[in-house]
Amino acid sequence: MLQQRGATMGITTGSGAAFGGVFVAAGAGIILIGTKVIAVKPGSVQAPYWVLTVAGIVFALGGFWVWSMAWRQFAASRARVEATRRYPNEPAVADYRWHPEGFEVSEWPGLAKAVAGALAMTVFLSIFNWWAFSKNGPWMVKGIVCLFDFAALWMWWLAARQLGRALKFGHTRVRFASFPCRLQDPVVLRWQPLKGINRVNKGTFTLRCVEEWFERHGSGENQSSTLVHEETWSAKWILEGPRNLHPRDDVELRYELPADAQPTNLSTAKPIYWELEVKLDLPGLDFNKSYLVPVYGPAQRAAASTAV
Repeated sequence: MLQQRGATMGITTGSGAAFGGVFVAAGAGIILIGTKVIAVKPGSVQAPYWVLTVAGIVFALGGFWVWSMAWRQFAASRARVEATRRYPNEPAVADYRWHPEGFEVSEWPGLAKAVAGALAMTVFLSIFNWWAFSKNGPWMVKGIVCLFDFAALWMWWLAARQLGRALKFGHTRVRFASFPCRLQDPVVLRWQPLKGINRVNKGTFTLRCVEEWFERHGSGENQSSTLVHEETWSAKWILEGPRNLHPRDDVELRYELPADAQPTNLSTAKPIYWELEVKLDLPGLDFNKSYLVPVYGPAQRAAASTAV
């Protein structure tokens, strides 16, 4: 279950801020027209004002989303500069905001994203539903809009399923035997389910090293970026038989790294990171989550001062 781990968004922070600003400005203008704050020439509006308002909201939300990504990239860059200044000899602290005890994953942010995505899709499709059905559009248009409506219903189903996962699993974490984990030493982790995982039919615990980057396609105004992940190394710890787990039971995992293993570097334009993926076959909803693991080289020694 690979996901974006680096803070880069594929474009510069300034470009992201400008691009998002165009959408926010356009959306704000359409909203002001739709709410009749800005008067327009009678007859120039061919749709109900609520449709204009909804369209403006969709544009503005798209701009705010781009702004949030640009701010995340900017804040991460500032944090790295400050951490490097304060901890010049420990790359792990300067690279990422680690918690020394472990890495925790919650199902609730996934629920918020799922509901937001389904809601945005529903609001966006309301415009096309009005156009296709209120205006008695062609049957082909109605069919296409119905297909997208089914996609929106599927998104609401996924959101409901994510709610079930959030209620069942809540928070889980992996604890580090040492912080950070060093390349020259075995990686020892203790995975800790907090609730909702009582009996495991079988499971797989995979430690992997991943490279992440954006690939650009096209040229000029037709350029696009695609997020790419490449697994460079992995090792599995397999739980084959049924096992009962109690709250706060630790599953201890130990991995031997290869001699040419690469250290974590999440602050670069082409991030390298280590993660532990936990996949469990459970009664009811299965469990599948990944946790970042701080695997770094040895700490740098401070330069010895010389007396003049």
